[in-house]
Amino acid sequence: MLPFVQLAQFREIRPCVRFAHYTDFPLEVPSRYIRDHEFILVDKGRGVLYTESGSHAYEEGSLLMIPPGVLHSFRDDPDASSGYAHWAIHFDWEPRSEEELLQIVGEEAGPIRPDEAPGEAESLGSVWLPNLARIDGGGEEIRRLIGSVVEAFREDRPFRMLELQSVMLRLLLALAEGLRDGRLTHALLSDRRTKAESKGRADITDYILKIHDAVRDNANAGDIHNRWREDVFFSASHFHRLFKEQTGLAPLEYATKLRMEKGARLLLGTKLSVQEIAFACGYEDSKYFSRLFRQREGMSPRQYREHFLAGK
Repeated sequence: MLPFVQLAQFREIRPCVRFAHYTDFPLEVPSRYIRDHEFILVDKGRGVLYTESGSHAYEEGSLLMIPPGVLHSFRDDPDASSGYAHWAIHFDWEPRSEEELLQIVGEEAGPIRPDEAPGEAESLGSVWLPNLARIDGGGEEIRRLIGSVVEAFREDRPFRMLELQSVMLRLLLALAEGLRDGRLTHALLSDRRTKAESKGRADITDYILKIHDAVRDNANAGDIHNRWREDVFFSASHFHRLFKEQTGLAPLEYATKLRMEKGARLLLGTKLSVQEIAFACGYEDSKYFSRLFRQREGMSPRQYREHFLAGK
């Protein structure tokens, strides 16, 4: 599974589209690397994508997903009878300040020479999409959503940035659901992770899912926080680094966040007392629950319920 499909279950995404366009002529792109992420949908034609690990064919309907720092080149097949057309989106999963999008390091399209890559490319990376990938089977829905992103980027109309972010989120949701359900398939076209790193991230994902299960089942907060000692077999500092990489929070902070979200749902969706809700969220002390809730929401549980259910 591509990492962003897993991360999207746990971590907030605030996509920022930097550039989006449509081309209808054959492309020959020399060796380069980018500093953001790029999605390229092949609307017509076919060709070959070159990476340090080899060459990979693409065809009509292929969605190429290119992360920062991966040296690549591609060339359309000049004999394609259907013509040529591509949709392309440059974006960040979360807003960043860098202005420059890409760096050309070669002179012509073709096989990649590893010695072409400057040191900066090695330092770039993405927790959302570490490796260059190709997604197949997207069909009309993915084509329509990518086209909507390009259209929103081109047009200077009210709420343009809000529309861009909204459409981009719908695109990412469609990709995540399609990959999860098996309606879309993917192939990795580069490999920047060792087996040990991949195993560690898989362990973290499993642990995060256990936290969700524990919050749902009303487990003790201390049990959740300490469970990694039994289930995850690497150092505490490494565990915490990978956990925060996936969720944006430390383990106990993340478990508390889930509990507060559960409490908010119960306050608005049930008639349970605050004490009963605190217990349902894994807290025996309702005053402690209320203090944590106020820190997160800016009001007490009772005020929260009264404010959002006023007039209902």
